[in-house]
Amino acid sequence: MTQTGDHSDLEQALDYIDPSALDYSGWVSVGMALHESGLPCELWDTWSRRDPARYHEGECASKWKGFGNGMERVHSGTVVAMAKANGWTPRAAVEDRAIGWDDEVTLGPDPTWVEPSEITSSGKPPTTQLYEYIQALFDDDDWVGYVTESYVKDGRTVPKNAGHQRKASELLDELARTSNLDYVIGDWNGDAGAWIRFNPLDGKGYGNANVTEFRYALVESDELPIEKQKPMIEAMNLPCAAIVSSGGKSVHAIVRVDAGDDYGLYRKRVERLYSYCRAHGFEPDTQNKNPSRLSRMPGVTRGESTQELLATNVGAESWQAWEDWVAESEDDLPDEQDASDWDEPINLAQVLIGTDEQGILRQRQKMILTGDSKMGKSYALIDMTESICTGGRWIGYPCTRGKVLYVNCEIDPDEFKVRQHKVWEDRIEHGQDPRDVTFIKRNFYTWNLKGRVSLLEDLAPKLIRRVLKYGPPGTFAAIVLDPVYKLNGGDDNDPKMVTKFTNALDRIVRECGCSTIYAHHHPKGTAGQKKSMDRMAGSGVYARDADTMVDFTTLFMTEKDRREARIGDTPAYRMTFDCRSFKPPEPTNVLFHFPRFMVSDTLAKFKAEGEDPIAEQGKKRKEYNERKWKEKITATIEAYEKCTKDGNLATYATLEHCIEGVDVPSNGLSAWFSKEGFMKAGDIDNPLRVHDMTGGELGSNHKNVVYDSRLYGTAEAFAEDHGMSLYVAKPKKNSEQSE
Repeated sequence: MTQTGDHSDLEQALDYIDPSALDYSGWVSVGMALHESGLPCELWDTWSRRDPARYHEGECASKWKGFGNGMERVHSGTVVAMAKANGWTPRAAVEDRAIGWDDEVTLGPDPTWVEPSEITSSGKPPTTQLYEYIQALFDDDDWVGYVTESYVKDGRTVPKNAGHQRKASELLDELARTSNLDYVIGDWNGDAGAWIRFNPLDGKGYGNANVTEFRYALVESDELPIEKQKPMIEAMNLPCAAIVSSGGKSVHAIVRVDAGDDYGLYRKRVERLYSYCRAHGFEPDTQNKNPSRLSRMPGVTRGESTQELLATNVGAESWQAWEDWVAESEDDLPDEQDASDWDEPINLAQVLIGTDEQGILRQRQKMILTGDSKMGKSYALIDMTESICTGGRWIGYPCTRGKVLYVNCEIDPDEFKVRQHKVWEDRIEHGQDPRDVTFIKRNFYTWNLKGRVSLLEDLAPKLIRRVLKYGPPGTFAAIVLDPVYKLNGGDDNDPKMVTKFTNALDRIVRECGCSTIYAHHHPKGTAGQKKSMDRMAGSGVYARDADTMVDFTTLFMTEKDRREARIGDTPAYRMTFDCRSFKPPEPTNVLFHFPRFMVSDTLAKFKAEGEDPIAEQGKKRKEYNERKWKEKITATIEAYEKCTKDGNLATYATLEHCIEGVDVPSNGLSAWFSKEGFMKAGDIDNPLRVHDMTGGELGSNHKNVVYDSRLYGTAEAFAEDHGMSLYVAKPKKNSEQSE
């Protein structure tokens, strides 16, 4: 741009971008960049007309109205990058000016900064130049291919045939014994020059299949002035085995790629090499990608010039050394900033879950959801995803509508679909408009990776590429990763592994312009005794890295508590929130009414498991005693019914014999009866003989016949009904009476 905020030369940049060569998202990105730069819609429309096959009248104007309302912006740097990739040089390359706010800044070597250097003769004999070239590139046993014959085709002089092959050692021996180059390689056309293949061959042919080792790639550019080409090659520290003047308007850099016999690796490294050169203003000729390509042979004449050997073994010593140098010398870190924009408006990222006053998560932030294993965290994430996709509510908090990519690493794809439908049907039952399913179909994306998962640092580039194919950064509102243990190497306690995981999250957030949300589990034990940041399993890096933590902790409730709260066996949890950008909301109590967590207002008085261990222990003990007492009562009733089945009377002795499943206390059954009151023992004198359940007979005088007080209120009533009389104990004589 010509000055800060001036985007007038974007119109010139558009001349270098062919709309018919772009996909839909690329075309929209150009429009968004022009809109953001303050340029008119007519400019986009005029440019778009250059693609008549896809141009539709009024489409640009219609889309233009919607630009600027999303969560992400596309700046002029996008158009600049597209144009530069096609050979455009911004006016910044020839003007001395300050860098604009939206300018694309390329780190590292730049053609506008290197000092030009004239191509001059080394003064070395032609045979010496070719000798040094072959010695630098080949081993003695290598077959070297070269071409000296030529002919004119379409006005250009080109190699006439595949040429010749000779051993490197043979060529070196002959070159060392003579100063006449034509004696070694034969005659050549002085106007055309001669060529040599820079990779070793097999002595049988001249194609890519005949290359025995993919050592080198050719870098050549006809775009830059020739006096800047060698300085740029040196500035980029390319690992060159040799640099040769073409005798024309370019130089040839023979660059080490060290791909061995792996053609796939060779292609990847050549693409990497060309991409790096292109990014730094050195546009390579992509026709030179083939490993069997001919390059200019040093030492021979071409017209009035010589194909001069300019240097050997310059730059980095190997491909890996060059990669290391690139990593160390360049970065994509943002520039430091002063506070000169103190009075400028601050544009915070849009709230994704919640509101500005009471929010949980902003766009481009990271959230971790924690809870016990198998408690339903995946259902909570699916529910959250559907809330964002439809602009609905999650746990009572409004969500901003947007696209979500759910990376499912654990659940079978068909089962995952079933869960999606179950959650959606439940949302409809609780008030969601059924017509909102349109937004589910449009915004809910699933990437099923069960059985194909790798570490997140390895998966991130593939994930980013898939996200960005749908549009520029910010097209998706969030990416959900479920579960974390599938993506972090499985060792939650290794801070290095966890840091690699969180760094990969940062990259996804940065490059995709969206939030990341993932679930993690509690360790064994009672989570309520710990602070929320310490409740999740493994390294504390998880908690420190996340912008928002949402924790589900089980509530401690006895059976009696559950009866009072009328929740039956429904799992109950307390949700707590730790937010970097918002005041932490008050805890929310929820019940897991399968398949969703629902807010409940009846659980506030209950504490989380482990939160009050003393009271919890007392409640557990009380609950245990009540359960055991019920077991005793049930056993006694069953024994009583067994004893009295045939009209017999029940006594302590018969009951103790018939009771099963519980231990009778050492002090007899009277303690049980006096506590519960459902049965009583009376002092009854029974003249009848009562059958003993043990098989014997009881005497006529037995105290403590047991009767059911639910049928007979008093012992007298029971005795009267059975023709008995109460036993009256004779009073004991006191000492005075005895005297």
